Amino acid sequence: MNILLKITIPFILLFMSCSVQKDIDTAIYDVYYEAKTRGSFINIHFKERTVTFKSTTEDKSIVLSKIDANTINEILSKIKLSEISNLKAPSDKRFYDGALIANFTIKKNDTSYVSSPFDHGNPPKELQALFNKLQSFIK
Repeated sequence: MNILLKITIPFILLFMSCSVQKDIDTAIYDVYYEAKTRGSFINIHFKERTVTFKSTTEDKSIVLSKIDANTINEILSKIKLSEISNLKAPSDKRFYDGALIANFTIKKNDTSYVSSPFDHGNPPKELQALFNKLQSFIK
C-alpha cells in the first residue's frame, strides 16, 4: 500500500498543478486605454497579441511576440480588477485642461472593469506597470 501511495500522489499533484495552470492560461483580457480632451484623443487597445494605437494624428497596429503578450497578461493578473474603479489618481491636472482625462477599461472573460479617471501619463500606481508596458509598444 505504501508503494501505491508513492506512485499515486505525484500524479495527483501533477494533475492539480496542471488544472490550476489551465485556469490562469484561459483568462482572456481585452484592455482599452482612453485619454481625451476637447481637441485630441489617444486610444490604446490590447487583445491577445495585438496592440492598436489611435490618436488625433496617428494610427498603427503592432503584433506582439508571445513573450510580450504573456508579460501584459501577467501584469493584468496581478491587478485587483474589482478595485480599479476606486483607485485614487495621483494628480489633478485634468480638472483644468492641464492633461487629457484618461481611464482603463479591462475586460476579463465576460466582465468589464472601468478605472477611475486620471491624468494621461500619470495613472494610479496599481495601473502604472500596465500603462508603461502599453506605452513602450507605441513609441
